Amino acid sequence: MGREVEAVALERGHTVVARVDLGDELPVDGSSADVVIEFTQPGAVVENVRRVAAAGLDLVVGTTGWYEHLDEVTEAVERSGSGLVHAPNFSVGVHVLFRVAARLAELVGRLDEYDVHLHEAHHRHKVDHPSGTARYLADLLLSSIPGKTRWAEGPPSGPADPGTLWVSTTRAGEIPGTHVVAAEGPDDRIEIRHEARGRGGFARGAVAAAEWIQGRSGVFTVDDMLADLFGETTPKAGDDG
Repeated sequence: MGREVEAVALERGHTVVARVDLGDELPVDGSSADVVIEFTQPGAVVENVRRVAAAGLDLVVGTTGWYEHLDEVTEAVERSGSGLVHAPNFSVGVHVLFRVAARLAELVGRLDEYDVHLHEAHHRHKVDHPSGTARYLADLLLSSIPGKTRWAEGPPSGPADPGTLWVSTTRAGEIPGTHVVAAEGPDDRIEIRHEARGRGGFARGAVAAAEWIQGRSGVFTVDDMLADLFGETTPKAGDDG
């Protein structure tokens, strides 16, 4: 992801002033950077955010698996007056998928004959399953389907509980990332599908977030950014943009 982010940043006319790998010192004190883009490991996020925010720099955090520490991160960012954007997936196309999938779930959730399920596929090297994006999608769908009370990784060992949103997973080859939301009816199937062609989309979204966060203070998600760009919401309190 570091190489992808650097390539997109340079393509968009930005200057990369530092590259930090595992074990390297985080060179934020006196840095000429405006924003730090962070794709690391869950255990490193809180300390990275504290140091970067204390130096007065903005952040984009693409690491997943740290959200139980969101309160600590928010406190550090708000205390410093910096801005931070985080997301389980920085692909703008995936966030369009979230919006369309939520609307599909809202509609078919009113129809007893349709049953919604979710499938995701990634390369065989990916350790977690379901993906962070699939987990976010599952929570989003649950909030829109009255008949579903929980989600679980499937398929089940016996008959499928109709009150459960089933999430299935594939790990094979070098699949960059595929997420499918499907509504199965007695006579047809409605499917929304997002396929990543590579990591470029994630990098492009992260750099777009780095551009957007400039002049804003507080903690935001990519959905906040898109809502602003689509003209759907007014700026958040503390937004200087």
